[in-house]
Amino acid sequence: MTADRLRVAILGLGTAGNRHIAAFKEIAAVELLGADTDPARRAAAEATGVRTAATVEALYDLRPDAVVVAVPHTALADAALTALQRDCHVLLEKPMATTLADARRILDVAKARKRLVMLSFVHRFRPEVAKAKAWIAAGAIGRPRLIVDTMASGASSMPAWVWDRKVGGGGMMMYNGPHPVDRANFLFGEHGTTVAATVRTLSYPVDTEDTVAATLVYPSGGVASFVQHKAPAAAHGAWETHVYGTEGSLFIRTGERVTLTTKAGTETPQLGPEDRFLGAAQEFVGAIGEGRAVSPNGDDGLAVLAAILKMYETR
Repeated sequence: MTADRLRVAILGLGTAGNRHIAAFKEIAAVELLGADTDPARRAAAEATGVRTAATVEALYDLRPDAVVVAVPHTALADAALTALQRDCHVLLEKPMATTLADARRILDVAKARKRLVMLSFVHRFRPEVAKAKAWIAAGAIGRPRLIVDTMASGASSMPAWVWDRKVGGGGMMMYNGPHPVDRANFLFGEHGTTVAATVRTLSYPVDTEDTVAATLVYPSGGVASFVQHKAPAAAHGAWETHVYGTEGSLFIRTGERVTLTTKAGTETPQLGPEDRFLGAAQEFVGAIGEGRAVSPNGDDGLAVLAAILKMYETR
């Protein structure tokens, strides 16, 4: 770290990596580095002013202070462990790892090295989710008791590795599913533990799931219900979350709005602009600079991964 700039490396310059680049470039206190084996991806990053490396070894020769790990799922754990062993703080893409043993190893090394691990649960930083959390914290709906979350969409272009179990560690639940599980954990303010699930491949000629219907029960007694589905044809896609409390309810339509309903009526506030990756980047850089805990942290990632793996076990 220079006197006034944090050196942040983006490991993996694909779709997620480029979103992280755009976010961190908005923070003046950051100097950006990047690494990818693909020369075209490196060239694209360099065109935006990012200094890049072709190998992990060459990247660490540039002495980053922090690393954003944005690689396919089965490569996440090894990449995070290497970064931590180089005494770098880590912002880690979901689902953190594909086994609980690897996820716990990441947390153990981070603790031993006194480094931060933040999970890229960027949807916490959406304005509609942040507002919902604030309303819950203020008691606007009483005690939240039930969350019903549906994340479904029609056919679209996705990285081929999403459907490859050897690379993705699973299907749609590993790819999109960490976000709704973390959303429910975030809104309840605790980690769900008991799981029941139906996991199916209904439409795609793949060996991973395209559909999950699951239930997660919380220590407080609250319940979250999830539907995760990738349709094979054109469909009206949406991510909708209902939160039912003892004194009111919330409805979130991701990317659009949040509505509060109580006996006093309904309220749908105007929200500020959405830049969830910037929100995550600011939290990561702020926690490092202030020497404080980060949120969402590695324990949050471990809880989400544990829930998803239980869904696979109880399919």
